[in-house]
Amino acid sequence: MSEVTTNWSNIADALDAGWVLHLGVHTKDHGTIVLPMLYVRDDHSLLLHGAVGNEVLGGLSDGSLVSGTVTLIDGLVVARSAFQSSVAYRCVMVRGSLSPFDGAEREAALSAITDSLIPGRREEIRAATSGEVRATVVLRYLITDATLRTSPLEVSDTPSDQGTAVWAGVIPLEVVASEPITAADVPSDTEVPASVRKWQPRRS
Repeated sequence: MSEVTTNWSNIADALDAGWVLHLGVHTKDHGTIVLPMLYVRDDHSLLLHGAVGNEVLGGLSDGSLVSGTVTLIDGLVVARSAFQSSVAYRCVMVRGSLSPFDGAEREAALSAITDSLIPGRREEIRAATSGEVRATVVLRYLITDATLRTSPLEVSDTPSDQGTAVWAGVIPLEVVASEPITAADVPSDTEVPASVRKWQPRRS
């Protein structure tokens, strides 16, 4: 059975473990559209970025009200009946407003996004050019309302099925990093940098 909470600590933990926000926006030309966007959390906000040429993002004004979801799949619940079988998940539903970063704040936000996704990577690569910064829209999604819905990784069979000789249990799922694969044009004597070697998926 799923549970719902508005406890911010639990919500923040789930957001910190997630990667993709499905952002719902209403547009004049295309109606309501859902955009999958990478994000990083900054206190009670999410930092988002995309191409300036994106017609949906470009159509958002300062203060646009939006909603979105972040969903984490923790495993499969395999019960003794199809009816009781399910997926264990954590789903954060957020509502709030968007505001763009400009000037030096935009470049600082982009650096924060880079280092949040791959800690330490910003120091290993060249600085962004002014053209790259201008070509990127960076948004702060200020969360004004958030709810966390969870479904636990445990079997809850009906009493009449419990104890019967049918296997029941759970299959935990998690994101796992494989060995880095170096691009073909990287010189052979170039070492894999520390940020990449140490990288592990965010978990909570």
